[in-house]
Amino acid sequence: MLRYFLMRLLWVFIILFTILTITFVFLKLQPEYPPTKYDEKRSWLVKQWNDGFMTRTIIDIDYQPTPTSPKLTQVTLKELQEKYVKDTKNYFTIYTDQEINKPIRVLWVFERVPIITQYGTWLENVITKFDWGTSTRVQVNAPATEVLNRTFKYTIGVNLAVLLLQIPFGLLIGATAAIKKDKLFDNLTSIIIMVFISLPSFVVIMLLMKWFGSDLSWLPYQWPSEQMPLQTRILGYVIPVASLSLGGIAGLSRRVRAELSEGLTQDFVLLARTKGLSKRQAIYRHALRISLTPILPGLIFSFVGLLGGAGITEQVYGIPGAGRLFIEASIKGSPDYNIIMYDTAFFGFIGLFTSILIDMSYGLIDPRIKMGAKNG
Repeated sequence: MLRYFLMRLLWVFIILFTILTITFVFLKLQPEYPPTKYDEKRSWLVKQWNDGFMTRTIIDIDYQPTPTSPKLTQVTLKELQEKYVKDTKNYFTIYTDQEINKPIRVLWVFERVPIITQYGTWLENVITKFDWGTSTRVQVNAPATEVLNRTFKYTIGVNLAVLLLQIPFGLLIGATAAIKKDKLFDNLTSIIIMVFISLPSFVVIMLLMKWFGSDLSWLPYQWPSEQMPLQTRILGYVIPVASLSLGGIAGLSRRVRAELSEGLTQDFVLLARTKGLSKRQAIYRHALRISLTPILPGLIFSFVGLLGGAGITEQVYGIPGAGRLFIEASIKGSPDYNIIMYDTAFFGFIGLFTSILIDMSYGLIDPRIKMGAKNG
């Protein structure tokens, strides 16, 4: 079992490495979007140069591309500088001062090094220093790790609360509906389940915000800040957790009902009854346990789905989470590539590690399954 786990964990890092490599290459094929303010742009360009992602050329009165090149005059210097400034496709430029009327100015010209060189530098920084670069838009020149690490606790906290609410209620409602198949409870829950499966979570959260936040004022209308009282901050979880839970509970209930309804007709359940087990014992010891085997992958992997889909909920309710930050870094027309890379690594690792948990949990649900066992 341990060997199997370690092998799967190794594959997690191999696949994550591949995903990040592909993402890095595709992002670097796109245009760069440096900060727009002078001081922020200068700091960003200097860091790119210091980190090895760009080369820098100083265009001043003493600039000579070759030892035999003629000395520059004020006129030729200005013409040369203007030529580089206009070529925004190949170069990034910034004057070392902002005095535009100064007769002789110094221009720094930055050019991106080949992508393979950038990738090697980036990989070395990540592995040796856990340096994922700096933000260019969300929080200019702040380390991407610092910007995103503050958001993880909100995203994980909300989604763990959703999962802890979704699993027991989904199992309970689904099992009860299967046991009472075609009766009043089953029919009513089937209608309610279809309603909540059909409603997107962002519609549900807007309805909850209006009813309980705006009209009744029972709950915070928007995510409360850290300065608010503890009780208010706790109540702030109710609306987003409820909006994400309702659809999940409905989906899980439907799957449990379908699998358990089929399991109750199997021969092993009837055999258990003939050996003296009560109906409840036969259901919960045998039928439900076996029925969970095909449900389990979707059950655990729903956490990944929640993380991926929580960005819209975070955006609507104002939760400062990783999903919302990913959206902000992606859709502004000038994407924040380093934020996107670190966010991709976070969501990718969660998704891949969850796949290991799914495989390992099969043996807990169904003892007939042995992880890593050899045939024969």
